[in-house]
Amino acid sequence: MLNLPRWQVISIIAITTLAAVFALPNLLPGSVLDKLPAWYQQSRINLGLDLRGGAHFLLEVDLRSVLNERLTNLSDSARGELRKQQIGFKDVTVQNGTGVEVVLRDASQRGKAIEALHSIDPSLQIGGDGDIIQLAFSNQDLVRRKKEVIDQSIEILRRRVDETGTIEPTITREGDDRILLQVPGIKDTTELKQKINQTAKLTFHLVNEEVAQAGQNIPATLPPTTFLAPTREGMQALKLANPKAYEQITTANPRMSPEQVCRRFQPPCLPVFKRIVVGGEDLDDAKATFESQQQGGRPIISFTFNSAGGRAFCAATRANIGKRLAIQLDNQIISAPVVQSAICGGSGIITGQFTPQQTQEQALLLRSGALPATLTIIEERTVGADLGADAIHAGALAAVVGTVLVILFMLFVYGPLFGGFASLAMLVNLLLVLAGMSLLGASLTLPGIAGLVLTVGMSVDSNVLIYERVREERENGRSAFSALATGYDRALTAVIDSNLTALIAGVLLFGMGSGPIKGFATSLTLGLLTHLFTATVFTRMLLAVWVRWRRPTELPV
Repeated sequence: MLNLPRWQVISIIAITTLAAVFALPNLLPGSVLDKLPAWYQQSRINLGLDLRGGAHFLLEVDLRSVLNERLTNLSDSARGELRKQQIGFKDVTVQNGTGVEVVLRDASQRGKAIEALHSIDPSLQIGGDGDIIQLAFSNQDLVRRKKEVIDQSIEILRRRVDETGTIEPTITREGDDRILLQVPGIKDTTELKQKINQTAKLTFHLVNEEVAQAGQNIPATLPPTTFLAPTREGMQALKLANPKAYEQITTANPRMSPEQVCRRFQPPCLPVFKRIVVGGEDLDDAKATFESQQQGGRPIISFTFNSAGGRAFCAATRANIGKRLAIQLDNQIISAPVVQSAICGGSGIITGQFTPQQTQEQALLLRSGALPATLTIIEERTVGADLGADAIHAGALAAVVGTVLVILFMLFVYGPLFGGFASLAMLVNLLLVLAGMSLLGASLTLPGIAGLVLTVGMSVDSNVLIYERVREERENGRSAFSALATGYDRALTAVIDSNLTALIAGVLLFGMGSGPIKGFATSLTLGLLTHLFTATVFTRMLLAVWVRWRRPTELPV
């Protein structure tokens, strides 16, 4: 057991040396670290939100609005398909977020109607009887769509936060409809909240000129293909004239629809067709720029479509020359220019009463993509950098005091030789944990520091088991060499069992926990894995070298 091959000794020394190399950047002062290569400087443990300070948000995704939007699109598609197949119907209505109901004029056309509706989406669930047909999405399709919305929201948030210059945000899914956003290093969260609250959903719609000719006398009941949307100028005027109403609109939960805003507060609105000519998902790029001096030099937003969007935009403008095309951004019509000619270059501009800063912000939001659903902040916390510095100081002090006390205990109980070997193994264990966290890019949190302190105490547990077993074997009359070899062999099972149970708990905490719990689980799990190496391999190497060198007849343990 103690006769280690040379290759094993070399491997152990190489692993320990590499651990020291990768852990060193965490221990060097900044002045020294700045002189080292950039790739080596980056091999450091990231400080978590509670140590570095920053912002913590728990966001709720409005999945219901996504379902309602899909049902509205489904109802429009159903109308179009039934007309195409010359199937008469009385009405097509959305049933309160559960499905779409189609009422036929002639129940004898039910079979033909079902066949036509199946062509829209073969996965649709179709029910009802007689002249009533009920359409609904399958549960599997709804679960898939919800996951897509959450994943898309996380990715868009990541792009927005990264582009604003913040460093290494943590964005994870929480439960079925929530997202955890943590951004270290932020003091003022105003700008960040603006980025979160704006969906930046860009759509192009044709104006319903027949309804618009009525001016402000818009009928109480609109055609099913049309909805009302407020203009940006109208909303700005409402903000000045009635600030309380404007605040009520912007803070409403759930958010008011454009038509609700128009009906209730009556700012200037335009009736537009629900059908989207081109959507923001076909946007390739958006930039903040200025008009030429001959045109006035106003701040504008230039945009470029992808190939599919460019073709759709070209076809729509060619077919609707002389009509107004409304550009809607976040439920407000920011511009409704008259189409003078076909626009087939795949690009265009958005004009309006913008400031240069507004064009920069809107271009950023459009570039990063539209959030598929509204995000509501249901929990907000900020952590100051001073608190983080105090936590680091307290955690470091606890780790140092704990390490010193453990070393003193081991030296007192097992003597300077065996106690020294166990203490050296504990320090190597800490080195391996730091190196592992650096390589994994893990974040060190306050609970993570607690996990490191706990690792210090646990790192000598296995040595205690082995040493006590060696004492028992020596008292039973075995020679010094035999007692060491047998003690290691018979204690190994207990060492593995005790660490394995703790390791299972650490893995479960990491897999099922979030935030601070994951920070604790990371340092604890790494500490347990490295502890198995130092207790059963590193310490055994030290004892093997000592036995070969001294050939002892007695054990100072």
